[in-house]
Amino acid sequence: MTEFPTRLAALMLLSVLAIPARAAGWEQLTPEQQQVLEPMRAEWEQLPPQRQERLARGAERWARQTPEQRERSRQRLEQWKQLSPEQRQELRERRKKFREMSPEQREKLRERAEKFRQLPPEEQERLKARYFERHRRPPPCPPEADCPPPGPPPPR
Repeated sequence: MTEFPTRLAALMLLSVLAIPARAAGWEQLTPEQQQVLEPMRAEWEQLPPQRQERLARGAERWARQTPEQRERSRQRLEQWKQLSPEQRQELRERRKKFREMSPEQREKLRERAEKFRQLPPEEQERLKARYFERHRRPPPCPPEADCPPPGPPPPR
């Protein structure tokens, strides 16, 4: 007889898990989120729930940012838009590798990056050139330059 309540509880749990999660409707967003996401209002209900949730979290972060942080975010978005699909994919892979590092490894990498940023521009350029020479990859194209689309990397 005790088996019945256990089975019933298991079935109820499975039925809840089988129902796809729905993100909050437009009306459930905060006024700040609605303001940031206003350009997407007409299509909001047709977006997949995961995308709605991701956008709502992003709008929340945006609302908490200072004007300086927002400007930096705008600049980074513009830089991202200028990248080729291959460059974007490479950055996604590097970000994934970074997230897979231990906290100690990430901290060490952050410290090294900060030391690099403290170097004079000439030294930074020298180190970048050495890195790209060692890895047989062309240096990234500066945003102000009119660079050809990237091709396959040269053979090693």
